[in-house]
Amino acid sequence: MAAPTVADDQITVLEARIQALQASAEQALTLFLEAPQAAFLVTPQGRIVQANLAGAALLGSGAHVLKGRPLSASVAPSSQAALAALLGRVFGGQGRQTAEVQLAAPQAAPLHVLLTAAPHLRDGEEEPLCQISVTDVSAFKAAHQVLLETTQQQDRHLQQLAARHRQLGEEFRMLTLTSERILSGAVDRAQTLLTQAGTENDPDERRGTLGEASSALHLTHTVLDAVKGYMQARAMRTRVRAVDLNRVLRDVLRDTAAQTAGRHVQVTPTALPTVQGDVQVLRLILHEYVTNALKFTRPRATAELRFLLQETGTEYWVGLQDNGVGFNMRQKDRIFELFGRLHAPEAYEGTGLGLAVVRQLCERCGGRAWAEGKVDQGATFWFAWPKAPRPG
Repeated sequence: MAAPTVADDQITVLEARIQALQASAEQALTLFLEAPQAAFLVTPQGRIVQANLAGAALLGSGAHVLKGRPLSASVAPSSQAALAALLGRVFGGQGRQTAEVQLAAPQAAPLHVLLTAAPHLRDGEEEPLCQISVTDVSAFKAAHQVLLETTQQQDRHLQQLAARHRQLGEEFRMLTLTSERILSGAVDRAQTLLTQAGTENDPDERRGTLGEASSALHLTHTVLDAVKGYMQARAMRTRVRAVDLNRVLRDVLRDTAAQTAGRHVQVTPTALPTVQGDVQVLRLILHEYVTNALKFTRPRATAELRFLLQETGTEYWVGLQDNGVGFNMRQKDRIFELFGRLHAPEAYEGTGLGLAVVRQLCERCGGRAWAEGKVDQGATFWFAWPKAPRPG
């Protein structure tokens, strides 16, 4: 038997190296196929050469079925340009690249995934490949979307609060300026009249002057009481619970009975709903509407008050129709403004703050207040109450 030559030794070494390389390749292929992260080997044209088990499961197919199939077929149309650009950069020599795409999922919501692509080195003149690892970032995207929506909602809420703050500041400024003007005028008039009364010799003239001074001081107290009531309503703490409007209306009619003494008043009620709201707020609104209707029906031989109810998908509309003096619809917005009087105080008492309180309380609870009318043909005052009011 001939002794081994140098060539034989070299061949043996090469065979050992080949076997080691084959073992390494088989080990690398096994690691690739069994890796927990989805991965694919693709050509420059984006065709799948190899898919690991996680990748095949991600695309809902078998690895042998995916072989030769374009990866773009599993990508949402809106993301195919991003995939093509990713492959172009990697095979263009720019090294490791990433891109975020959506995988098509006809039977479910699209998956948001992050593709990490890198050149896959192979010996010889074989076609170059790219290994793409896929990370599911759908949960992250969903959390990011929730965070974004929450942030946007908070921004809107802050804008609403800022607008509300500006509105309240403007209301307070108007309240202060207007009440100061009314009170200053009333007090100045009272002082002038009292000075005049002190210089008059005729007792009848003195009594008349003192009576006018008394009226001016009475107006001062009335305005002060109205401003106090307005501020108390603004600061009122509300508690949302079930409120039977029929019961509230009965209480209001009982409380206003003194205003109907000696008058012919015909009240036509209607079945009102039980709503979610604050009983104090709702009693105040109905009380103001009833008082307002009784005031402006005084010229009528018989005052007619008719309660109305309409319902939408989200609101109850409660109305009070009267046969009073009415108003011009061009002035409908002024009615609910601070000190928004449409009639001279000599004809009808009041400060013009009551309906402003109604509007403010309705809006505070997510409702609305408005009025309809015609001159000398009565008016209807409405308030819309939400079926799901917000806390005041």
